[in-house]
Amino acid sequence: MTDGERVAASAAICDAANALLAARLSAGEVVALYSAKGSEVDTARIDAFARARGLVVAYPRVIANQRQLAFHAVPLDELAPSRFGLREPNADVPVVALTDIAAFMVPGLAFDRSGGRIGWGRGHYDATLAVASPRALRVGLAYEFQLIEHVACEAHDVALHIIITEVSTHMVV
Repeated sequence: MTDGERVAASAAICDAANALLAARLSAGEVVALYSAKGSEVDTARIDAFARARGLVVAYPRVIANQRQLAFHAVPLDELAPSRFGLREPNADVPVVALTDIAAFMVPGLAFDRSGGRIGWGRGHYDATLAVASPRALRVGLAYEFQLIEHVACEAHDVALHIIITEVSTHMVV
């Protein structure tokens, strides 16, 4: 994709995610976003929409020697560069309990229509989603070309409920 195509596709994906959040979440509920790394779908548009609707926005932080992510309610401009090319909250910001998160927006390298996902290989999201509230909505954000026929899954993998691309919204559940 060219930069222009990526920006347009990312905006379309975010608009669909925003419509989903408007339909499913109420003011005061927590949505977990990620700060885009490289060519991932940019979630800044979701951040702005969620805050305008009164949602609490939380971002993940990788904790050394742990697979589970910690989420912190911080403004996007307070994320700082960290390892793996990520931008994360500082450790001293209060943590949001995983069971308090109503929706997770999840990045990845590839997705399938069954909710399967290939991430960056460290298992952080699978470990995190495994202990999050079972009622929490799990949404993959991807470009259409990242949607493949089948993702090989292992016992520890946690399926997503919805995959949103610039072309359509794939409901898994």
